[in-house]
Amino acid sequence: MRNDLHPDTKDNLPNLRAMGLGELLDTTFSLYRKHFWAFLGISAVYCIALLTLISTFFLDGSVGNGMMRVIWILMFGGFWSAAIFVISGLMLASAETYLGRRIWVGSVLQQGGRRFLRCWVGSLLFGVLAVILMFLSALLFVGISGSFSGDADNFMGPLFIVLIPILVTGASVAYWCFFTAAVLVEGKLMADALRRSGELIQGNWWRIVGTVLAICLLSFVIGFILRVTFAFPLTFIGLNGLGDFLQNLQWMVLWELPTKRTELYLSHVLMYIINLGIDTFTLPIWVIGCTLLYFNQRIRKEGFDIEVMATRQWKDGDVRTN
Repeated sequence: MRNDLHPDTKDNLPNLRAMGLGELLDTTFSLYRKHFWAFLGISAVYCIALLTLISTFFLDGSVGNGMMRVIWILMFGGFWSAAIFVISGLMLASAETYLGRRIWVGSVLQQGGRRFLRCWVGSLLFGVLAVILMFLSALLFVGISGSFSGDADNFMGPLFIVLIPILVTGASVAYWCFFTAAVLVEGKLMADALRRSGELIQGNWWRIVGTVLAICLLSFVIGFILRVTFAFPLTFIGLNGLGDFLQNLQWMVLWELPTKRTELYLSHVLMYIINLGIDTFTLPIWVIGCTLLYFNQRIRKEGFDIEVMATRQWKDGDVRTN
């Protein structure tokens, strides 16, 4: 990997080795904790983009339906681009910290910006493919549910209906993360990055998809716990527009919040702010985890750890010679 940020230091050498799921998650939280403000600074760009998108909910309807559609398309396009930009920055920051290098938010975002277009186009292709797979899965669900509808004792139909979209989602995220990492870390072009993603996952599909799902589930659970934590006191502060605890929790988890200014109370504004803060906080968790999974797979299949140590020893020997 080219280091455009900071050189390695002897006091901060990485301990590269193949990791199981538990150790991978532990390393994820360790990196996040050590570089919390840097990761949060990058993730804040996502928060600003999401806040800008939400603000369009409350535009005056007098602009007309046609203009509103144009605004929505532009806003969603801008949010999509900002999300890819932020995730790219978080992946680069994860790679740099894992390899024992110091990071600066501006440098990471600048480096990610140079390869942004490849990530954006590739992400769009993966997004379209995921939608197509979900559509085909939905058709399969209909057929499966129909074939098992008359058998009340058979649980395989409902099981398939639950598992297939989960596996499709996990596989799409895994291939996309490995593709993006290949572009950002190795500097691959799009076609090469697509092949690279398949090569790294080949032969370990179930393990990698399962690990991705576990990482994403953990990030979701942390976000859910935080929402529960904040929903409880909101229920009892006595502001207008609040419901009972379960209703407030549902509004926050599913973002079922008002989208008209006439329906907006201070309590809803607080919920929006809390949701934005929680999403900004949890976003780096799964990005760091998936980036570490990419390196973990390179170590398992290619001996990346040996390659890094050999390169470092060569550099050290070259410095001593000079």
